[in-house]
Amino acid sequence: MTRLCTVPTIGVLEAQWDSGAMAMESRVLRPLLWFGLMEYRREEIEGSCIGARHFYRKTSLFDRMISFEVGLEGLAGIQH
Repeated sequence: MTRLCTVPTIGVLEAQWDSGAMAMESRVLRPLLWFGLMEYRREEIEGSCIGARHFYRKTSLFDRMISFEVGLEGLAGIQH
């Protein structure tokens, strides 16, 4: 998800390890979890001894504490 939602940097895109996902989890998702704004669930990957899927979901408190106002500037008439 991090790769899709941020400006692509060649170093991150070509890295052997998914450092973008690790940074997103450690710098954004975990602090939100500590403040009770996210819920966390871990699911082991069948047949893998080291891998697991991490699932985060916002809590009802999230919408009460955080809101985003997203707008595009300078792109009048451009649609994709």
